[in-house]
Amino acid sequence: MRLSILFPLLLLAVQAWAQTPQHSAMPKRKDANGTVSVPPAKELMGHVVEPRANYAGKRVEYDLYVDERQVNYTGKTRVGIAINGQIPAPTLRFNEGDTAVIRVHNQMNVETSIHWHGILLPNEYDGVPYLNTAPVEPGGTHTFVFPLRQSGTYWYHSHTMLQEQNGLYGSIVIQPRQIQYQLKEYVLVLSDWTDHNPKEVLRYLKRTGEWFAVQKGATQSYGEALAAGYFKDKVKQEWGRMPAMDLTDIYYNKFLTNGQEKGYFKDTKPGEVVRLRVINGSASSYFFLQYAGGPMQVVAADGINVEPFPVNKLEIATAETYDLLVTVPAMGAAEFRATASDITGYTSTFIGDGEAMKAPGLPRINYFQMMREMGSMGNMSGMDMGGGGMTKQQGGMEGMNMKGSSDMKGTDMSGMNMQNGTAPASTAPSPENRPMNMQEKAGKSMGSMQDMGSMSGMGGDFNYNQLRALNPTTLDSTQQWREIKLTLTGNMLRYVWSFDNKTLSEADKIPIRKGENVRMTFTNTTMMRHPLHLHGHFFRLVNAQGAYSPMKHTFDIQSMGTVTIEFDANEEQDWFFHCHILYHMMAGMARVISYEASPQNEYGKTDYKVLKKEDNAVYPWADLAVHSQGAFLEANLSNNRNALEFEGRVNYQGNYETETHLLRYLDNRQFLSVFIGYDFRDNKTLRSAADAEGGNRRTSENNRNFRRQAEFGAYYLLPLLVRAELRTDLTGQLRLRLERRDLPLSNNVFMDISGNTDKEFNIGFRYMVSKYASLSTNYDNQYGWGAGLTFHY
Repeated sequence: MRLSILFPLLLLAVQAWAQTPQHSAMPKRKDANGTVSVPPAKELMGHVVEPRANYAGKRVEYDLYVDERQVNYTGKTRVGIAINGQIPAPTLRFNEGDTAVIRVHNQMNVETSIHWHGILLPNEYDGVPYLNTAPVEPGGTHTFVFPLRQSGTYWYHSHTMLQEQNGLYGSIVIQPRQIQYQLKEYVLVLSDWTDHNPKEVLRYLKRTGEWFAVQKGATQSYGEALAAGYFKDKVKQEWGRMPAMDLTDIYYNKFLTNGQEKGYFKDTKPGEVVRLRVINGSASSYFFLQYAGGPMQVVAADGINVEPFPVNKLEIATAETYDLLVTVPAMGAAEFRATASDITGYTSTFIGDGEAMKAPGLPRINYFQMMREMGSMGNMSGMDMGGGGMTKQQGGMEGMNMKGSSDMKGTDMSGMNMQNGTAPASTAPSPENRPMNMQEKAGKSMGSMQDMGSMSGMGGDFNYNQLRALNPTTLDSTQQWREIKLTLTGNMLRYVWSFDNKTLSEADKIPIRKGENVRMTFTNTTMMRHPLHLHGHFFRLVNAQGAYSPMKHTFDIQSMGTVTIEFDANEEQDWFFHCHILYHMMAGMARVISYEASPQNEYGKTDYKVLKKEDNAVYPWADLAVHSQGAFLEANLSNNRNALEFEGRVNYQGNYETETHLLRYLDNRQFLSVFIGYDFRDNKTLRSAADAEGGNRRTSENNRNFRRQAEFGAYYLLPLLVRAELRTDLTGQLRLRLERRDLPLSNNVFMDISGNTDKEFNIGFRYMVSKYASLSTNYDNQYGWGAGLTFHY
């Protein structure tokens, strides 16, 4: 009886929503005079406000104060970055047609920046420092002024180094020009948090540290493979020179929604339909979204409305946004759960009041099954060492038509409001062939949601093929086409990410010309997924919907997948294009897309030399084993193509050996490097008797115990991740050495083994107890056996 009374009201609410691309209750706002106004609340759910066709827009001003502060989400305090004293930053609310005036005040002692993610604006305000916008200097203020010619759900974040991971991100909500109605809505900003300094995280990834995998139980060791029946798969994987796979690079301490692990929205009514504006503002996490109160209705992607459809589980890639309609349960509070894609944690928001209704848990990742699926694809030696997961996950691209739209007759998009999906009347589908419109489809589906009140029997899991634009999105076929093909590449062992095996610092700009259609085809040869974001543009993500392929600004590309996007080159100057996993971008997976014949700013005239320094930074690491028989040190200082390596050992009898090599990686996959170096050693107690009596003579018999010699040679990575070294000194004496480091025996036990033709041999074992220390033991055929601690930096 109660449902029969509520259903007409719910349908009225959805119908009101269906008449407009975007919607929201009017927020508190500051106008140009600084006056805060709050429109009167309308209690009737679904009350429609009259169209505002003549809305002229206002100057809406915000002052954002950026400063550092102590943050504690886990019991451990570290420095984060807040705006106006909060993480995430405040929600900026506008109406379509407004002019945004945003003053960013930098109260830190380092420079910062703000990028307005998904907002179409003049190039100089895009917010990428040293590309199109000046950084905000310490103590300085930068004023951004731009018209809002779109509506929808967007966000903003720092584009300076790793500040985004420290908390510098917030949401943007732009209401449409034409219609508003009083359907309740909430903004949900998802994020990930690490207790480690982000600079330390990136440095640790550069050294191929194992601790994050140990924390997640994702080392995929030989012992675990043997016990689980995947030993042959493990051997096959490493024979292809592939490291252990993972879905994410980092172990995160917490996952948050609006800065909290758990949140509550109790100001709802049972049976009410509410809108969730979900933003993945994480640095590098994908999330599975689930709602305990029934299927979710997807109504917009990246700020642009799509044909509504129901889902039980939706995967949101880093930097994407989705707008969802959900129904408040008749009793209790339904959990909206965002689970990290590697199933290491989740964050919850409860909608409603009363007893909690939990969303179902997701099973742990079977990494060995992922490994087997990858192995079934064929020769792994042709793949890049991306180290990521290869499963056919629900948010993936499998089944997508990757060959482009079959309808290339073209639609003049100059008259299209890209954000609201409104096309000129001449391009609309005929009545007899039109798809079910938003009002019909939303009303039908949401009515069913209310009747069911559970997740069973409806919806399913999300994939991109379900995204269908409201109107045709095909481009004007009379314009010239430019085809661009890019391959996603990377080396997980050295943590270098790239397009076509070139990092941003090594690559030329990608030229396009205003007025042409651009088709970009991407092939992901790495074993990780990548969310790619194009600044300053929306593109059609070519999918199974053909002429109705959706418009987006960010898209996910599966491991070994191919994706095609198309867009009208209707801007000027240079724009950033990059992977939105923050650490991948900082490690080189970025390019500059450049409009030919456009005037260059001061940064373009220097070929963006400051921007291009970021991915080629130098990172140090070291391992020091202090054992009962001696001390053993390995240290490394490296950037993308070069490395300075040091290896030394000393015992308590005064014997010592050091080797110092300066390397240059030659091939694109960085398997081959050449080096010059110096070998300096004196093992006094191991010298021959004749040499000990006669002085420091260098003989063939004594060569391995006493050397002062320059050398040169090459390294090459063999199958099973064995590093081969061939070197010679100035006398022409050759030495071959084979080494395997970090061989996983169990989740946190690793073996190192090496030997050479000078009859030197070493084998060691480490049990990791923390990111910085291991219990360790080793046997060296010259120095003997010992045990102690190994310290990792």
